[in-house]
Amino acid sequence: MLNTPRTLGSLALRSVIWAGGTLWCATLLANGGCSLDDSLQSPLGVAASAGTGPGLGSTPGTPGSGGALGRGGSPSSAAGTGAVQGPNGTATGGMTSSSGGMTNGNGDNAQKPCVDAQPPPDPNWPNATCANWANETEECKAPWFASYCDVSCGRCVPQGGGSGGSSNGAAGSSNGAGGPSNGAGGSASGTGGRPNGTGGSSNGAAGSSTNGPATAVDCSTKGLPSVSGGSGFATRYWDCCQPHCAQFDGHRCEQNGTTRTGNTQSSCAGGGAYACYDEAPKAVNDCLSYGYIAKTNPNCGQCYRIQFTGEGQHNAADPGSQLLKGKQMIVKVSNTGGDVANNQFDLMIPGGGVGQFNACSKQWSASELGAQYGGFLTNCSGTHSAKKECVRQNCSKIPAGPARDGCLWFVDWFQVADNPKFTSQQTDCPF
Repeated sequence: MLNTPRTLGSLALRSVIWAGGTLWCATLLANGGCSLDDSLQSPLGVAASAGTGPGLGSTPGTPGSGGALGRGGSPSSAAGTGAVQGPNGTATGGMTSSSGGMTNGNGDNAQKPCVDAQPPPDPNWPNATCANWANETEECKAPWFASYCDVSCGRCVPQGGGSGGSSNGAAGSSNGAGGPSNGAGGSASGTGGRPNGTGGSSNGAAGSSTNGPATAVDCSTKGLPSVSGGSGFATRYWDCCQPHCAQFDGHRCEQNGTTRTGNTQSSCAGGGAYACYDEAPKAVNDCLSYGYIAKTNPNCGQCYRIQFTGEGQHNAADPGSQLLKGKQMIVKVSNTGGDVANNQFDLMIPGGGVGQFNACSKQWSASELGAQYGGFLTNCSGTHSAKKECVRQNCSKIPAGPARDGCLWFVDWFQVADNPKFTSQQTDCPF
């Protein structure tokens, strides 16, 4: 993809060199010391110093072969043998051409390579990749970052989806065997997708992580109604107790979480009534999910449609909250909470923290349930991808079935968003 300012600058420089060379040779011609052919070769040949050979390459390289769109994760692709192809010279993946130059010997302009040039190392984030910078910060918009991470920041798309890097060589510093365009793997390299692929987030066909950063889903074309009601934020909990509204609708279960019970005493009060696993959230599609909530002054059985704004309540730049932007949920009121604010919906999410009460240790015979408030995620650290993988592993502590599926929904659909903001309005209940 052409970078107009650099191209215009190159043309201007070339014009100055051409004019200077022509005047120089005109002077020498008058003294019999120069031929016109010399002036046509030398000034343009100077630009070939960008590569290791002259700018007269005659055989174009093979562009990257691209790949099919993979499941999950940010797009990636299989590597090609040449990342950038000039008109006559070929660059095999570096910011600097290895067999041609920014300008070839015939005077043609090569395109600016579309690659992820890595920014200078940050001592506070030494292992950050372009994917990390693009997905977890706002630096793509910063002036100082304009020369870095073009692919991950969405400034260009690699020609043919081939490999390329930030310096010389067939594979760049972040893309390895998989490129940053659509393909079968994670965000920076590898052949595996977001959930459990074999590629990773750094160099080579098998990087350092099994999960590439996720990408936001565009829900603007899915026909979802606009939600313009009151603003609020979503927290999470799952205490395994019989919900408050069960005393009205009878929605309570035995210890197995699936069989309805007539026992009216909550397990949190020593009884045998637990929350039913079918109250765990579930995805309808990539942009819509159903779930249950606790709220202050509960109007039991009322449903709300909520639309996430893309910001976190306590961290506006929370990566998970950003990835939720435009997604919607329809949630039904099933519980109350003395620790729930007026503008807060407390989503029932297994593994989301037990909160004020805890019947899960009894129901699941488990003691490692994460933090009391926040659950598994609160005890996870690192990048967004690392947190997702950490929560995913902790979900195995929950019995297999709908409850564990709800925990995994928090990882895959909800993107481990930490207290995301939303707008909401009352709606009819579809469940």
